[in-house]
Amino acid sequence: MPTSIPVFCHHNVSEADGHTPRQFEEHLAAIRDAGFRTISTRELVAAMSGAVPMPKKACVLTFDDCHLSNWTVAAPLLAKYSMTATFFCVTDFIGQGDKRPQLPPEAGGPELFTAPESFRRVLDADDRTQFLNEAELRALIADYGFEVHGHSARHQGAFRDLRLIARLGDAHAHWSATGIYPKRLRRAPGARDLPLFSTGSAYAYNGYWPHLRPADDGLYFRRRSDAERRTFCLEDFGRCVARMREVNGGGPQYLCWPWGQYDELSLACAREAGFEAAFSLERSANAAGGDVMRIHRIGVGKTKDGAWMASRLRMYSGSVSARFFFKLLRKRPEVKSVLYMTDSEKLSGGSRQMLNNIVGMHESGLRVTAVIPPGSGFRAALGPLTSGANPVEIVEFDGFRNYVRAASFVARLARRVKADVVHTFHARAYKSAALAKLPLFGGARYRLFINRGVIFPPNAIFALYCLAAQGVTVNSQVCGEVLRKYLVPQKLLRLVYNSFLPEPDMNGGRLPPERAPREKRGCRVLYLGNEGPAKGFDVFLRMAAELARRGVRDLEFVGAGVRDMRAFEPLVTPPLASRLRLPGNLSHAEALAELLAADVLVLPSRQESLPNVLLEAFACSLPVVCTTVGGMPELVHDGVNGLLRPSEDVDGLADAVAQLAADPLLRQRMGRINRRLLARRLGNAAKTLTLLRVYSGEALYEPLDIKALADELAREEASGQPEESRP
Repeated sequence: MPTSIPVFCHHNVSEADGHTPRQFEEHLAAIRDAGFRTISTRELVAAMSGAVPMPKKACVLTFDDCHLSNWTVAAPLLAKYSMTATFFCVTDFIGQGDKRPQLPPEAGGPELFTAPESFRRVLDADDRTQFLNEAELRALIADYGFEVHGHSARHQGAFRDLRLIARLGDAHAHWSATGIYPKRLRRAPGARDLPLFSTGSAYAYNGYWPHLRPADDGLYFRRRSDAERRTFCLEDFGRCVARMREVNGGGPQYLCWPWGQYDELSLACAREAGFEAAFSLERSANAAGGDVMRIHRIGVGKTKDGAWMASRLRMYSGSVSARFFFKLLRKRPEVKSVLYMTDSEKLSGGSRQMLNNIVGMHESGLRVTAVIPPGSGFRAALGPLTSGANPVEIVEFDGFRNYVRAASFVARLARRVKADVVHTFHARAYKSAALAKLPLFGGARYRLFINRGVIFPPNAIFALYCLAAQGVTVNSQVCGEVLRKYLVPQKLLRLVYNSFLPEPDMNGGRLPPERAPREKRGCRVLYLGNEGPAKGFDVFLRMAAELARRGVRDLEFVGAGVRDMRAFEPLVTPPLASRLRLPGNLSHAEALAELLAADVLVLPSRQESLPNVLLEAFACSLPVVCTTVGGMPELVHDGVNGLLRPSEDVDGLADAVAQLAADPLLRQRMGRINRRLLARRLGNAAKTLTLLRVYSGEALYEPLDIKALADELAREEASGQPEESRP
């Protein structure tokens, strides 16, 4: 039978972590008893390359990371059994100093920590004492005849996707996050709550990296480009090779892949940096003529005993059986390209949220394509994003009314831009995106998400189109409840709250500062909407007239956004007329200016989902008085960050406004809560992260806990911790 050489991968050997000395000695005894001998990795590479015959009954022992226990425990046991091994070290972790005693801790040797704790120590405080120093590495070569090679310079991890698995402060949090988050974030108040995602090798995955925008208060996670990863790999591998030549005296240099993961890009970088062989954690044959840049290894789990080792020697010493018991490592799919589509020409409501999504995905390093109608306001809004290193592509299309033509268009476009995700907004775009997945149009393979940001009933067959989607994004639980009544399955619903994104001309593109106490006596009460019955402008006028009738002093009322007052003129009583200002239809910038000048926002709606103006008020540190309709009660808790009253309750709304008008400190406290709620939970960075988690496959449907946030803010204020110190 053709020969294959099994290569085993160990890590720590100690009572603290990894294999116990007794277990490891069982492995060595099993190799001896099976009649196998250990050879070096250079002998293995020579045999696979055809320079020497393949040895019979030979195996290779390797150790990843060069944890201190490899010197104090493993090396003496290997010498006891007259066996050799190869040690792969992380070159940035190599310290200086004298050789330490080769004894376990209980016999007077140095204290040994677990591998996760050892990595955290070196990454967080440059404490390299839990890894072999240069003197010990040289002694492995000179005194034992072992080989020492590179395991990268930094063993850098990356968030390979954005599926949430833990928080930084959790006991089971993966050590690699210490090398992903910069110290500034790890040491900031609230760092324990930083999210941790699925982790992989930064050499094999582009990864998502924490990224604080200079012009925004939120934390984004930006996907690295292929070019950036190539630069990183070449620099890291080059530094590793140079350091290893200093330690092992030169000659051929071999690489052990961190986490055993690699791809064609990182493989090419390893070759370019000077590595002549590479070891993974794939399992298959290592036979004559095999690719020495893809040497297979068998990971030895912590619980494996001598009998397991003997069975793997049998399975992987013949090339036929080794290929039968294979295990190949495959990269998980990555979201690289997102296609957004709308058939709406207006840049308001859901369209503004689509714009926020595009900005967020662009900021996260993804390729973004936007399909918009000709002449849409989107083009001007997206203009700043259409140039530079990662430009947003704008495609104009006005054929969504013809479903067959539109489906063919979507299928072709999705293939051209290699869309991993298609996210549709408004009435018709979702139909063509769903139809494009049919075999008739080529069976597009993207993940489809349909946005539904309104609470009126969908059409009769909306649920059927949803079956072609991986998710339906809603901006409130109420919207989700409506869709469930129309047979959209709960398992498809994804709760993604609206976000607020400061415009460039608003405080330099940042959130307005938290407003200071006002010295003026008066209180400006603002309505910002249109004259449609759903918005309740007539209710606002009746409420204002009631407050004027009561003689509540120092109140000014502003009704902004109303184009035609004719139907409402009978509601403007003489006492109200002198206090009412009607600026008419406003631009978005002018509307934000009204919010900044106001003291209270009133939303007297009869029907809502989650209005953007509510978040805009939060950004401006405003308390709100609103009705208990739609998703507004999900973001406004009565007495916490605003006041709630039933729809049409004119007297109740008047009482709420009077209460806030008489209590400037209450207004300030509620406004502060709203501003911080938005900065931490409803800013565009937070929404972008939620979307990326959804696009990565998480079935998110998590309502916000406003009361918990208010309690958190109260604790911060009591401790004197400023908001700006948080990550």
